[in-house]
Amino acid sequence: MESSILELLMQRPMKDKSPYGLNKWLRFLKDHKLPVRSENLASLKKHISHPDATIENLQTKIKREPLVAFALLNQANKIIPNKRGEIKNPYHAGSMLGMNGIKQSFTDLSPYTHSNSNPAHVAFLQEIQTSYEAAGIANRWASGKSTEHEEIFWITFFRNTPRWLMWFFAYPVMERLQSKLAAGENAAQAEISVLGCRIDEITVHMCKYWNAPRAIIESFLTSHVPSNEELKTLARLSHTPDHLPGFIEDKRLTILANSPLMFVYCANKLIQEALLHGWQGNTLHFYYRVIATITHDYLGKAIQNAHLGCAEAATLYLHTAKVPLACQLLSPTLYSPVRTKKAAPAHIPRSAMDKLKTQLSNPALKTKEKLNLALKTIKLTIPNAQQAILLKHTDGKISPAMQYGQDVSIIKNVKWNMPSSLFKKMIQKRSAIHCQGSTLSDLINDLPYLADSLIDQNGHLILASTPISETETGIFWLTTSNGFNDKDYSNLKKIVMLISHNPRKTL
Repeated sequence: MESSILELLMQRPMKDKSPYGLNKWLRFLKDHKLPVRSENLASLKKHISHPDATIENLQTKIKREPLVAFALLNQANKIIPNKRGEIKNPYHAGSMLGMNGIKQSFTDLSPYTHSNSNPAHVAFLQEIQTSYEAAGIANRWASGKSTEHEEIFWITFFRNTPRWLMWFFAYPVMERLQSKLAAGENAAQAEISVLGCRIDEITVHMCKYWNAPRAIIESFLTSHVPSNEELKTLARLSHTPDHLPGFIEDKRLTILANSPLMFVYCANKLIQEALLHGWQGNTLHFYYRVIATITHDYLGKAIQNAHLGCAEAATLYLHTAKVPLACQLLSPTLYSPVRTKKAAPAHIPRSAMDKLKTQLSNPALKTKEKLNLALKTIKLTIPNAQQAILLKHTDGKISPAMQYGQDVSIIKNVKWNMPSSLFKKMIQKRSAIHCQGSTLSDLINDLPYLADSLIDQNGHLILASTPISETETGIFWLTTSNGFNDKDYSNLKKIVMLISHNPRKTL
């Protein structure tokens, strides 16, 4: 773990003085007030000071400046002692505060002069616009099931407020993070390498500091957020487009499905995927299926409501810093910005590792599908492997999942579940070993009974293991009568890391 932290630190530029680590980011953001366009803030203050000013007339001005709405919401929740009566709607917050309370909330705001030539200002507006799109989708999904769909809109919308501020006040850092995500890097790894922590951690702490609605904070907590396995279970219930999804039987999943925060979570995930990969992204259908299960409606209805919510959001925010995602529903390329193409080969072949990384990014993949992809990649990247067996350990039992190059009857004769000190260690901890010569001879006694019949004792054996789900471990068995080189061993470790259930740990 220490070596991995050092590697992350070494990835940062030597002269980078931006915050790094949770505590430094929190201090950095607490030192800044919420930025509001100077002309809009001046107009608001003028309106408040007018003797005939009313709360109703403020709604248009509040809508124009979302951070004003956020400040009102926080101020209202700060002075409401009964948290069960929490305020989640900024218009409700304004009526609760009155003119004096609204004036008081202005102390949390800081005016700025917007410039379209300032990339930080443009990115700030783009993030707000993206949040409107996520909120519009969540609102549409929830409108048929929850009476609090308007509150769901605002919870979804303000959920990314710290991310807005990070783009405004630390643009170079966020640009570096975005480039890693666009290149296909895992979000958790990219955020920790660039920021030193997860953005979700920053958001939870800052929302507590601002006195934001508790529901926003709860949308990040594990008790309200499903795990990957839980999401997959929900998605599988709506696998067929032409039929209604099956009923949820698990108690924990039933509680999650009845929580309005599921709309918040899935809308944010969906819109981030659409931003990175467009509406043709591979993982979008996964979240559509989850929503179809939650609403117990046809898959097509979940997709239709997502598109409709995105189109409605395009009309809410007039500062079009980017082409709304709703426009790309007509054509993925029609509204994309025109970029000058660099002189490069028309076709750049992708490596087998890159393809595997992209394929494994689909959270809906089952264990058997993951292992199948890994086996195909082994064939392409480790040509010296004459035989390969992929074993699966689950519920205390080891069984072959798939193989190539070996006689199936010989594999079946091996007593994989008989005591093996080596396999016991491999199941408990992610590991990899390359054996040959005397090392291989010494190892044979530690293998399952009759496993030596699969090995040429004058050849080489590579073994590796890793968790591939919360309850399953994969064991990779590669043999050859010739020899494996360092590149073969390195490639297998890369494949193991990609298929791993927790890729942040190293072999």
